[in-house]
Amino acid sequence: MEQRGTTGSERPNRADVVIVGNGALGMFLADELIERRIGSVVVVGPSSREAGGSQAAGAMLGCFGEVTTESIRTDASRTRFELGVAAHDRWPDALRRLEEFSSTGSPLQVATDSHVVLNAIGADLDSVNFAAMLEALDEYGKPWEEIDPKDIPGYRPRTESRALRAVHLPTEGAVDARGVLAALEARVQAGGATIVDQTVRRLVNDNGTVTGVELEDGHRIEAGNVVVAVGARSEALVRTAFDEFEMMPTFPGLGFAMIARRTAGEPFRSVVRTPNRGFACGLHVVPAPDGREYYGATNRLVDHVSSVTWMADVRFLAQYSMQQLDEQVARHEVEKWLAGNRPVTLDGFPLIGWLPLSGLYLMTGTYRDGFHCAPLLAAHVANELQGKPGIIDPMFDPMRQPIATRTIEWSIDEYVQHNLAAWFETGAEAAPQMTTAQIADYYRVMATQFYDKIGIDYALGPDVLWYAQASLPGARRVARYFQRQKGRNGSQPTGTGMGEAQR
Repeated sequence: MEQRGTTGSERPNRADVVIVGNGALGMFLADELIERRIGSVVVVGPSSREAGGSQAAGAMLGCFGEVTTESIRTDASRTRFELGVAAHDRWPDALRRLEEFSSTGSPLQVATDSHVVLNAIGADLDSVNFAAMLEALDEYGKPWEEIDPKDIPGYRPRTESRALRAVHLPTEGAVDARGVLAALEARVQAGGATIVDQTVRRLVNDNGTVTGVELEDGHRIEAGNVVVAVGARSEALVRTAFDEFEMMPTFPGLGFAMIARRTAGEPFRSVVRTPNRGFACGLHVVPAPDGREYYGATNRLVDHVSSVTWMADVRFLAQYSMQQLDEQVARHEVEKWLAGNRPVTLDGFPLIGWLPLSGLYLMTGTYRDGFHCAPLLAAHVANELQGKPGIIDPMFDPMRQPIATRTIEWSIDEYVQHNLAAWFETGAEAAPQMTTAQIADYYRVMATQFYDKIGIDYALGPDVLWYAQASLPGARRVARYFQRQKGRNGSQPTGTGMGEAQR
């Protein structure tokens, strides 16, 4: 395309497609639309991307490194997992398209492989997820090799935190998230798109049709279609146009990470991580450009989108990086603190599809998979905007009932397992005579009492359950949603995700 895009203060009056959100999902969609030459495209989002999930991402391209016991246990979970498998195959082409637009001077792919280590710092959850990962690798025919943990470059934990086992995944690496976003910006502008450094105040609704967006300064941009892809802020923005239908709640999943410059010791040359554990994605380090390293691990669902994190999370990440990954981390120079909010839906599944208002499309709820799945989801959404068949399962329709993948009893067991993992990893203490079984009973009683009090028969995932039982606003949102759903049509959660043999 000969036309060149713009960015910054210029605000067009009209576009064929307005994408609200300039994270990975929004930017990859813009790139896909421009590649297909689908009219004029405008992307609206603040250049800082403050509190967004993409700007804080470690951007691991690891679907099997993320496997847990829940990943392929049910039909619905397997369908979601296979989104990541399919997305993984699209990244080589995506990176080839972006490299010429990169200004970092370093390759956008910062690691081509991963090492997953099993240490004894957590609890049984680590072991069962590690085993589930190996089973999934074999089932899908993916390469892996068990190695001596001492052979992992850069991996030098404290003795009491050493790995008992380690697996090398030769095809699961990572990209420089911030470099990819910058390259996407350059590419979509070169292709003719306009990037507006603003925040959308509201969607414009004209008799049941979304006709555009209104920016914070009052300027309006008319649109043939509007795609909402602002992560954890998406639900609130959609409600500015239409609040008469009951969307599934989306909660901010606040994560904290840091980028540090190595000053001593052997650098990491691959992703090194633990299995998913303790309500989060496990402790991990990702090589970063120019001798830097990215450290991450934390996740907590919160009431409101936030760009700050708790002191406890800072302490957690720093201390356990030193202990479980490399003792030399204590001497690293921290150059950047990152806080981002992942969009976490009530049932843990994405919300991708058209909304009841004409011209309005929703693209959110991807939790920790958004960056990884962005090239695939961009192709799917571009198809739907063109009126073509989509390429992902329609089960992720945003107006669906919650997908059921567990029983209440299973939910409580998961909650107990995750709490035990967090308990032992953080070094929490109890009376010396208190057994692990007694600690487990304590958490089991908490979860059971919560379900009895809230009065729902839908089984929550462990992270949503942890949040709702600890947050009064969170519990009220969950209870209110199910009360309204039942009051309107007596509907029940979708049961297609859980066959009898999988309960």
